[in-house]
Amino acid sequence: MSSVQRQIEHQAVSQPAAPAVISQNGAMTYRDLNLRANAVARRLVAHGVRRGSTVVVKMDKSADAATVLLAVLKAGAAYMWLDAEAASAWPCGISFREQSGAEERWKTLDLRAVLSAAQPTPNLPILTRGTDIACVLPADNGAPGVLVPHETITGLQVSVTEPAHWNGDPGALGLLVGLMSGATVSITGARAAVAAA
Repeated sequence: MSSVQRQIEHQAVSQPAAPAVISQNGAMTYRDLNLRANAVARRLVAHGVRRGSTVVVKMDKSADAATVLLAVLKAGAAYMWLDAEAASAWPCGISFREQSGAEERWKTLDLRAVLSAAQPTPNLPILTRGTDIACVLPADNGAPGVLVPHETITGLQVSVTEPAHWNGDPGALGLLVGLMSGATVSITGARAAVAAA
């Protein structure tokens, strides 16, 4: 079973110049999204994100959010996405458990620093399997809830002849399904509509 990131990388090869995401700040092609996510993934790995890590991403819906979520998957980790305006104890940014000897603590990275230093790079090796967790759906209080493996998300892939929508679902599954399917995901405020490519 293929991973979510492998499906999106396939779109970057088969239709590199096609728009992957469109937002108020402009469009990002599949090639640009993929290359930028590779760079962010390398920065996450350098900071200690590993295969099997869970990364909490609290930020606004945007092309940057699409980049970061894809980067977390490319780093071999799972993400839990929270809208920046969601009521929770999580700080805005990218948070993950950091191991320091026997001590374990949460570390939060500044989004601007991670994204601004992202220079396009080639794909990372795929470390994940279909049964690995890709997404953690949060409970009502922002705590971890349902674990969603890659194979479940890749099983949702659809034909882009019918428009789909990212309605701000906590797992951003609509976003990933649109990108895996080769759609153009239009991100506008509280709603992201997925239109046929």
